[in-house]
Amino acid sequence: MALSMNKLAVRIAKEMIDREKELKVSVFKVGKASVIDAGVKALGGFEAGVLVSKICLGGLASVTATHFAVEDLYLPAVAVSTDYPAEACMASQLAGWRVQVGDFFANGSGPARALAKKPKKLFEKLGYSETSDEAVLVLETEKLPTEAVVESISKDTGVKPENLYLVLVSPASIAGSVQVSARIVETGLFKLDALGFDLKAVKYGFGVCPVAPLKGDALTMAGITNDMLLYGGTTYYLVDYPDDAKLKELVEKAPSSASKDYGKSFTELVKQFGWDFLYKVDPAIFAPAVITVNNIKTGALFKAGKVNYEVLKKAIGVA
Repeated sequence: MALSMNKLAVRIAKEMIDREKELKVSVFKVGKASVIDAGVKALGGFEAGVLVSKICLGGLASVTATHFAVEDLYLPAVAVSTDYPAEACMASQLAGWRVQVGDFFANGSGPARALAKKPKKLFEKLGYSETSDEAVLVLETEKLPTEAVVESISKDTGVKPENLYLVLVSPASIAGSVQVSARIVETGLFKLDALGFDLKAVKYGFGVCPVAPLKGDALTMAGITNDMLLYGGTTYYLVDYPDDAKLKELVEKAPSSASKDYGKSFTELVKQFGWDFLYKVDPAIFAPAVITVNNIKTGALFKAGKVNYEVLKKAIGVA
């Protein structure tokens, strides 16, 4: 790649800074780092969410607004397309960096992860690394970062604070909801990786996912946004794989419907268990509703899963 993901994402971050008022974001400095608040204190918006999603994906994917029909109800949705699925989704977008400094906590996404190698084992498996004197990290949080947070991220990435860009989204914000739905391609890759599939064999990824309506606090939104991915998200991958029989077997295990906990609404689980809902379900449930795989080596096409309109309607509160 001619440019690192951090360099590509910095361009998008600078665009957000230039369009601050238009995007309804707030831009300020913390410990010399540039902070873009897209939904913690600032209102943010759908377009801000699209740009945040592109940053999460390291500038190596397109993210566009579309619509999704839940029977006769039309919801906004995002379509994600990338020719660099392993790099964009796993080496950048995956929320693989738990940033905890004092009483500040955030799930970190974006290309700065590739500099800090968070988590290290994943980067060893992917064989991906890059160097950059600038870095961008998206923080899903309810708080503004402190100077101590900036210093910690600077140390882990090896990037000077003045060359750091931190983008903030709350799970309960418009941009926060958009960027979760834009994780649809990543969700499928995460499941394929868990099944033992070599992600380097995935040459292209595409996905569409409805965007959850805003329904309250971060915990409530965590439930609804998961329902959008697991019961409404559809994915399509081009892979180069030598064994169609094995590929068919993997695809059949890949959608959320392959889990023993399929059918449980996360919107209801959060009411019952709080944040522990993440640990109360079969991990195999974390997958797209539908996965389609085209093997470019043989021309074979495999599809598994289904959109579950009943759970989606329950999640968004439509009878």
